[in-house]
Amino acid sequence: MVRLILYLLLAVLLITLLRSFIGIFLRLASQWLLSGPRSGPPRVEMGGELKQDPVCGVYVPASTAIKLNYGGKTLYFCSESCREKYRRGERRTQA
Repeated sequence: MVRLILYLLLAVLLITLLRSFIGIFLRLASQWLLSGPRSGPPRVEMGGELKQDPVCGVYVPASTAIKLNYGGKTLYFCSESCREKYRRGERRTQA
């Protein structure tokens, strides 16, 4: 009877240790997997000079804007679609 109790205690101890090692391994593995390339929109730096998109009129940071050299000037756009609209001649009318 004493042997059975010792075997049960040993089994509980081994299971507890095994669960701890598995938990540590899973945490390390998830951190390693999450440290890879991130998906989603790029981070926008705060501050810096703002430029107005000539198509839709929004202000975008010059450091992250999509640029187009046109007629000796650099134009800044919020998106590829606004840049393409500008190239096609769909410019915003200034009021």
